[in-house]
Amino acid sequence: MSHSDRNDGSEPASAARRWRAGAVGGLVAGAAMGAVLHLGLGLMPTIGALVGTETVLAGWAVHLFNSTLFGGLFVAVFDRPFFADLRGDVGGCLSLGVVHSAALGMLTGGLLLPAAIAIEGATSLPVPTLPVPGLTASFEFGAVIAVAHLLYGLVLGRVFAAFTLAEGDIGWLPVDPVDR
Repeated sequence: MSHSDRNDGSEPASAARRWRAGAVGGLVAGAAMGAVLHLGLGLMPTIGALVGTETVLAGWAVHLFNSTLFGGLFVAVFDRPFFADLRGDVGGCLSLGVVHSAALGMLTGGLLLPAAIAIEGATSLPVPTLPVPGLTASFEFGAVIAVAHLLYGLVLGRVFAAFTLAEGDIGWLPVDPVDR
């Protein structure tokens, strides 16, 4: 794609580019979020157990697959004329990413994960917590999950901006901005 074909902020990026940005953004954001979940709580085997294989590798595979799908969901929800102004700059893309990840956190943590645990017949979430039971352990789990989702939203929004906005370049993203 030539430099003149790039989105200069005055015209919207193509639909295909936005979908690609959502999928790649979801994958990159999922990797960042997964690192927090894995290092902070050791959750990858638990995530893998949701599909019947309690291993770190299965957990990563499930998590990255879901993260990529949720990146597509981001585009499906926010690729509407109502959100065009927010999608028009990096800060707006970051805001949409955070809103998206907060909603995902409530949906997955408040509905889908408890339902999956109930289907498996477990009575509690089998995650490591601080050795002090009660409020402290619950706080640790909630704090790590909140930070992980916030990071997912910020990275998703930032990568989406990098792929769809001319001023959205990211130096560490291995993509030539001209070829976005």
